[in-house]
Amino acid sequence: MSATDMNEVERVVEAARDALTDEMVGRLTAAVGGGLTLIDQIDRAGLGKAIPAIAEMVNNGDLERVVQLARVYGSAQDALTDEMVGRLTEAVGGGLSLVDKVNRAGLEKAIPAIAEMVNNGDLERIVQLARVYGSAQDALTDEMVGRLAETIGEGLSLLDRFSRGGALRLVTILERLESTGALERTATVLPQLVDRLGMLEAMLQCVEEASNESRKAPPSSGGFGGIWSIMKDPDNQESLKFLISVGKKLRTKCPG
Repeated sequence: MSATDMNEVERVVEAARDALTDEMVGRLTAAVGGGLTLIDQIDRAGLGKAIPAIAEMVNNGDLERVVQLARVYGSAQDALTDEMVGRLTEAVGGGLSLVDKVNRAGLEKAIPAIAEMVNNGDLERIVQLARVYGSAQDALTDEMVGRLAETIGEGLSLLDRFSRGGALRLVTILERLESTGALERTATVLPQLVDRLGMLEAMLQCVEEASNESRKAPPSSGGFGGIWSIMKDPDNQESLKFLISVGKKLRTKCPG
């Protein structure tokens, strides 16, 4: 370096020294001291080893994304009020408590079964059934509940009386009839018997009327003349023919 250059450097230094005030010198000294302290802390912490990783993050844009994530976190932190933080803390605490209860109860063993129910649609059907039950429960009034309870009580009382009145014996009899085939025959004949109840009732009524007329009629005189007078009556002849026909049918259907 020539003497001219040295003179110029000295003049620049002198000009800078004249331009610096005491305040500027103090700030410059504090900045230099802070920088040296920071360099010493970086050296002590071994952060020099992180410089290549930081350079790699700068090159591939990861550092920019980390900065953006920190900004989003900061914005969310600024937007959260004390009430929101309280609710969030309560929700997280409740979730952790629920996870602990599930773990203690061993409910993780039910997860495969629940997954199977979800796959085959059983869980959806259970939910629909619960909705139907809830709707029915909401639709029931106090009066309807009272009537339903009364009906159930009367049904239980009737069942108890039926049991006390020999229902078991009746069931035993029905089982015997079923084992012998009589119950099936009764079930087959019973409709026909019901259809002929009118005829049976008319026949019994005729027997009763004939009995009353016989009691009111004068006694028979007896002898062949009496029989002859009866046989001359056409109605008596038709009645006798009817009785003969009934007897023939009885002998055919019910042989001795």
